[in-house]
Amino acid sequence: MFKKFLDNVSNTLGIANNKISEIIKETNSYINAEENTSKEIKQTFIALKSYAESETPSLGKAISSLANTFEIIEKERLEKVSKLREEFIAPLDDLVITLKKLQTEQGEAEKAAKVQEKAEKKLNKIKNKAVEKVKPNELENAESKLKAAQEKSEKEENDVKVATEEFNKAKLETMQKVIKTMVDVESAYHQKVLDSITSVKEKAEAIDIEEESKIQ
Repeated sequence: MFKKFLDNVSNTLGIANNKISEIIKETNSYINAEENTSKEIKQTFIALKSYAESETPSLGKAISSLANTFEIIEKERLEKVSKLREEFIAPLDDLVITLKKLQTEQGEAEKAAKVQEKAEKKLNKIKNKAVEKVKPNELENAESKLKAAQEKSEKEENDVKVATEEFNKAKLETMQKVIKTMVDVESAYHQKVLDSITSVKEKAEAIDIEEESKIQ
């Protein structure tokens, strides 16, 4: 029964480790891409600001507004990158560390179970010997070793069960937290960009095409 429990724990932890590590890897790729895009955006708003200075008043205002939006996008994107690294990636990294510690405990429990199994076989072997072939204290020593092995195995079993439940709780709490973080961070970023874009649209619509197309 305990061996089946350990096998189930081992399989579950292995899958969790792989899946969470994959999430960390792919999210890091996304974050790095966002950071690299921010560097390109910076060059865009610099170019737009420069162009705005050379244009007619209303067009210049619209271009300048667009430049400001790109500046906001660059600033907010970098802030988003920082928050996701601190509040999304870091908690998942900690979760993987906890998971690996649990895997180590599970490995110790497996060793203890094997020692117990070995002690049981040895005791049974001695019991099956002819009485005259049993050495002095051989049976008592084997029984004593089995008892010690059983106690250790039971302790390891209990430790693994407690640690597994603690990990499951930590996993649920962590995943809930990082999911909410991702939603909040992305929502705040896109809202700030949207607010700025709305202003750009208003200035674009205010461009005085008829007046500013005239030769001065």
